[in-house]
Amino acid sequence: MAHDEFSRRLRLVGPDDWRRPTPCTEWDVRDLVNHVVGADVRYRMLLRGAPTDEVEATRGADSLGNDAVAAFVTAADDVAACFAEDGAPDRVVHHVTGDRTGRQLLAMRILDVAVHAWDLARAIGADEHLDDEVVAFLLAGTADPDDVAPGATPQDRLLQRTGRDPKTPEEVP
Repeated sequence: MAHDEFSRRLRLVGPDDWRRPTPCTEWDVRDLVNHVVGADVRYRMLLRGAPTDEVEATRGADSLGNDAVAAFVTAADDVAACFAEDGAPDRVVHHVTGDRTGRQLLAMRILDVAVHAWDLARAIGADEHLDDEVVAFLLAGTADPDDVAPGATPQDRLLQRTGRDPKTPEEVP
């Protein structure tokens, strides 16, 4: 479902949107989309047993080519198929941050893709609401920061957990 959230926003990106800033201040829209697609490629490589140095060598590569939507769909489908393989949840992979099970890797992937779907929506002025089930799943696996606003919605709590300020509107030129 997280990939669906991202896909929905990606399909709204127009030709003039690619250089828009995102809540990830070091990235514009193209960089953000390239990160999501590239991470799907890296996670597929990890799940297929590629060595960490080979996986890390793909960072910074252009994973989008001339058709970002097609690149995203292909990478998302490929990584989903890897996560669905027999034994994938219990498989231990050598992620750059340390050894992780497939189950842990999947949770990391869902968090990254869902939050970046919100980032993309914010950058292009699209609907920022994330799927309630995705938000609930991610809230169950992360901890609130000390300064969560009283009465914050589940999505706002999730965004605050990832260092985002959902109450600060971005200007979309």
